[in-house]
Amino acid sequence: MEDKLKQLGAKIRIEKDYIVIKPPAGINFWDIYIALGKLIPIREFQDKNDIWVFREGAVDIAYPDLNKIKEIGNKFYPKNAKGEKTAIVVATGSQRKLAESYIDLGGEHSRKIRIFSDLKSAEHWITGN
Repeated sequence: MEDKLKQLGAKIRIEKDYIVIKPPAGINFWDIYIALGKLIPIREFQDKNDIWVFREGAVDIAYPDLNKIKEIGNKFYPKNAKGEKTAIVVATGSQRKLAESYIDLGGEHSRKIRIFSDLKSAEHWITGN
């Protein structure tokens, strides 16, 4: 799994119960679409919670693309997967607005999603410690 993530240009850290994914600066809709397409079929990814850390640079995603990302997750994340939480760590107001818009989309998400300003708080929520 690490090899597939590294091909995406993402920095990763795999912990016992979760994965931290730090996409490269300037990530866009297609980068996320391709990343999810490569990650979701991997059982190890499905069985872990995940933390996406958007700390570097802008996130180039249009609001209409957020619904497409949601549809991908809802369609391909198995309902019986052990991983059920996604934390989104943001650094800027525009990143927070995008993340809030993503969470607020109509209908339910396949995972519980929360937004954080720091990685430590996200890890605490993910692990329950």
